[in-house]
Amino acid sequence: MTSRRNATSTGASGALSQGSGYRSSIACVAKAARKTLTAMFGEGPTGKSMAHPKRHHYVPEFILKGFADQRGYLRWARRLEGGHPKFGQSPPRDMFVESHLYSSESDDGVRDASMELSLAELETEASVVVSNMIVATRSGRCPTLTARERDVWYRFLLTQWLRVPESQEAAISEAEAYLMLDNMLSELRGIFPDSNRKLDALSTPEAKSRMIRNVRIDALGRPRQHLVAMLEHRGIAILHIEKRNKQFIIGSRPVVKLTLPGRTNLNDSSVEMWFPIASDIAVGVGQGGGRVSLHPVSRDSFIRHLNMSIARQISIIAASSEKLVRSIATPR
Repeated sequence: MTSRRNATSTGASGALSQGSGYRSSIACVAKAARKTLTAMFGEGPTGKSMAHPKRHHYVPEFILKGFADQRGYLRWARRLEGGHPKFGQSPPRDMFVESHLYSSESDDGVRDASMELSLAELETEASVVVSNMIVATRSGRCPTLTARERDVWYRFLLTQWLRVPESQEAAISEAEAYLMLDNMLSELRGIFPDSNRKLDALSTPEAKSRMIRNVRIDALGRPRQHLVAMLEHRGIAILHIEKRNKQFIIGSRPVVKLTLPGRTNLNDSSVEMWFPIASDIAVGVGQGGGRVSLHPVSRDSFIRHLNMSIARQISIIAASSEKLVRSIATPR
């Protein structure tokens, strides 16, 4: 199914929608950034940061546990500059996590964890759906999902595609974001000539970094019902590895999109998207009609190709098997 397809790392919106998704991603971020900057000239949030979780997983911990070994550890490899990977092992709680990744911050230091709390709510619902998928699949049954469970899965899949730092960087790089911000600050100096002192405060590296993070978080909260509808049309396909000595890997960008040359739109049934949810199960988009289908996998070459496709687009891979991680990180 994936032998002729290559992994693609297009921008977050362009990966799913028609047209120039990369330019539309920048336009959406620019619009949000302009709104953020303009709001800073009014009354900002006041008060102190509320007590919310500081450590934010961008790949949920309940997913990572499905790739851990019997001791509860993940073997991992991180790609370093120069091409030589670094290897290690860590428990799921310490993998794919960053401090305050989804907490926006006002110019007076007040953190808002609303996005992290929203993501946590989705993860709670998704964990039940994923558990049902795993139990049914390992029993040889195609999962029976309610309309609500399907909606939760589609939103979870889409969120995992968009939320991770590497996907956000693909949509608009840090360098492009800083250039866009500099242009907006210059524009505001012309609009508000008597506000140079405040604009100077917004022009510091710390202030720019804060605003860019806020914009990325704001972008995650934008409605994407048209993309959910696209996933609903494609349906759900489930891969199950039959051999006990074979596994899928998980990565810092866990959803992989596989395409043929010149055919990258998810409305095209030849385009595949896969998300490993356990070491032996990957869930992706179906062939249309909104159906749920189960596909046993026995070919070693198929599993290897999917693992290599995941690894090519990311900086960190993980699995329960050290041998597998090393073979993927340092292929012959």
